[in-house]
Amino acid sequence: MKYLPMKYIVYPISLIIILLTSCNSTNLVTIDIRRPATITFPPEIVNIVVVDNTTKEDEEKESKEDEKGLLSIDSTKTIFLKSLRQYMSEENYFNKVEIYPYQTNHNQDKRVIALSDRKVEAICIEKDADALISLDMFTISAQLETENTAYFSNYTILGAKLGTLVRVFSKDGTEYREPIVQLDSLYREESSDWTKVRKNIPEINNLLAEISTVGADRLTGKFIPSWSTQDRWYYSNSSSRMKEAANFLKKSQWKEASTIWKTLFDKENNSQQKIRLASNIALAQEYMDNIDAALEWINKAYELLPQKSKNSDLALQVVAYRKVIEKRHATMPTLYKQLGISEEK
Repeated sequence: MKYLPMKYIVYPISLIIILLTSCNSTNLVTIDIRRPATITFPPEIVNIVVVDNTTKEDEEKESKEDEKGLLSIDSTKTIFLKSLRQYMSEENYFNKVEIYPYQTNHNQDKRVIALSDRKVEAICIEKDADALISLDMFTISAQLETENTAYFSNYTILGAKLGTLVRVFSKDGTEYREPIVQLDSLYREESSDWTKVRKNIPEINNLLAEISTVGADRLTGKFIPSWSTQDRWYYSNSSSRMKEAANFLKKSQWKEASTIWKTLFDKENNSQQKIRLASNIALAQEYMDNIDAALEWINKAYELLPQKSKNSDLALQVVAYRKVIEKRHATMPTLYKQLGISEEK
């Protein structure tokens, strides 16, 4: 058996080490961000009254739903309104959120009619409210869909849909903006048979109640800045410094990770690596709510992209993340105003 001289095996081993240390990976991470509300209330708005201005459902229709054991539209609407009040109150954004105890739309022809200026003013005086949220339309439905899958089995989908139309007024009856229209949907997928409604009343009612609370939660975000969890990505490789930065990130020590990435960025000559590092630094700055700095660094990554590889995975990721940061940067003044924070933090 012949043995190769040492000089013949040094270079392959060195090559393997270089390949290992240069192997990049893209890792997903979730961050919590705060989004501005759709409506910016003036600082003096501290008390809110919520009014049910929808039309009354037919008693015949309601009684049929009761006979089947299904939640009536009025019952789901009550869940919706109580959930809206609860979610808005829990945010501690307003001093008081109250539901007006009387239905205000008594039209027999089921038309959607906005509250008059005089009615809004009267309710706000009665409830000592600075603004009024009027629920003018509430529709909810459940449906069953059955799909044929492989091996002659059926897959049943139970779905629920919710539609709402809301207007917001100041206490003098002035409408803040155009009506807010919101559509929500939820689905549950099962291999069991849901086609027999009577056997699945509890599941249907649970879904109707759930979509009512989900819709209320989403509507809360129209009036109060809300938190959401979003996915982001960062780049790493097997080098010791990048591993160290990744470990800091896993401990939510973004400042320390960013410091390492900045040091590596200044020393790096490879443009692809500099792009990845600049994107990482932008992510760290976004996490720390330094959106101006995040935009600056993602722009650096974008400017380093070579023209001939604009459709590469790395380029597409940078372009996509740049749009996210640009959108957040554009909405930050509104968010700061709603939170009462000076832009010069």
